Amino acid sequence: MRKWFALGMGMMMVTGLAACGGNSNGNGGSSGNESTPAQTANSSESKGTDKETVKDIEIVFQSWVTPNLTVEYYDQLIQKFESANPGITIKRIQPPANEGSPDSYLKTLLASGDFPDVVQNATIQMFVDADALLEIPIDEDIKNINNYEAEMIDGKLYNISAIRQPQSLVFYNKKLFAEAGIASTPKSWAELEAAAEKLKAKNITPLLTAGDWTAGFTFSVMTSPSVYKDNKSWYADRFDNKVKFTDENWKEAAGYYANLVEKGYFNKGALSIDYTAVEQEFLKGKGAMYPMGSWFSAAEAVAEKDFEVGVFATPTKDGTQYLLGGENAGGYAVAKNTKHAEEALKFAKFMMLDPEAHKGFLQADALFSNLKEPLKWEMSPLQTEIYELLLNNPPMVGHMNNKVGRVPVAGIQDQYNKVAQNILLGDVDVEKGMQSLDEYWDKNNK
Repeated sequence: MRKWFALGMGMMMVTGLAACGGNSNGNGGSSGNESTPAQTANSSESKGTDKETVKDIEIVFQSWVTPNLTVEYYDQLIQKFESANPGITIKRIQPPANEGSPDSYLKTLLASGDFPDVVQNATIQMFVDADALLEIPIDEDIKNINNYEAEMIDGKLYNISAIRQPQSLVFYNKKLFAEAGIASTPKSWAELEAAAEKLKAKNITPLLTAGDWTAGFTFSVMTSPSVYKDNKSWYADRFDNKVKFTDENWKEAAGYYANLVEKGYFNKGALSIDYTAVEQEFLKGKGAMYPMGSWFSAAEAVAEKDFEVGVFATPTKDGTQYLLGGENAGGYAVAKNTKHAEEALKFAKFMMLDPEAHKGFLQADALFSNLKEPLKWEMSPLQTEIYELLLNNPPMVGHMNNKVGRVPVAGIQDQYNKVAQNILLGDVDVEKGMQSLDEYWDKNNK
């Protein structure tokens, strides 16, 4: 799951990208010495075709537009690709705003027979189950990605991604922490509650969240590290009925979160604002702590404010630092029934693996390269702090709708949202909420 970047940096970065030339062979990150099976087949078929036939190729691309990854960001990259690949036109489409992923939008398009040629940030398992995605050949480009095997489904790869994205982070306003007399960042649940109490005593809102996907995300990143640090294959075990959301560790974590809400530590009216608005609330100094993924640091880097922002790993019950996040997720996939497999695959590779596009994507959304020869970008002080957290922690696992041993049942993020929103509304029946997650899982486990 990914959210996303400030307009200023995005436009600045892609303006630079548009001025850069692509590889002469047009293969994105490819060395040009190897061809995929799809490329070999299609290139042999295309011999002897005239220019008019080539010019008819249109690739429909479902983009994921956010405050970080703007329309301008995508359109400049598309322009660069089209300039390097005459005869291929990219038609960009996008789902409605305020969704946690494009899954619902894509399901509608799939049912209507209008599934795009290239999709981005989809829940891959869901569309593999629907037989909608093309298997990605394992060529030299793919072999240059660390741990690409972990994203395979039944031994096949369907998603091109080469990023690491820490998500269980809490950003904090250093000025407000100082005003409340908080000398060190909290590591345990008890320390976070103590900090929140000090902030509230100074009439400072301790924690910020929002009512769209943000509610479920906040709930997940503030509870699941305490569960998943001790069981890095929790979702796999849930499929085998070895664990449940109604187990004591999950109920205790959810109870801790509900207690933060009950004590008034979250912003009033959280459910009436969305992700974009709550981000601005934090940047305006309206709250002291903001649980969010690394992508927020891109917005922070270009924001005008009179305070410094720091970051710490989401506290766990016992104070053990453990990050959750995504590795090689949220990338680009190709439709199985595309009429232009070679061109669609070339575009998907370009968007993730072309060196300048890859570097621009990392900086735009504050991500970290997962290539075997990682590409580096100029990080802000806050982003450097995140990178150090990433280096000093064990390998991440996912949470919410990301893999924890296995990818969870489709749509689980919506149920997380419902539980979190109910808690924000004052429903403190934690066991009932966690039971609803088990019921959703069992109903949708196919």
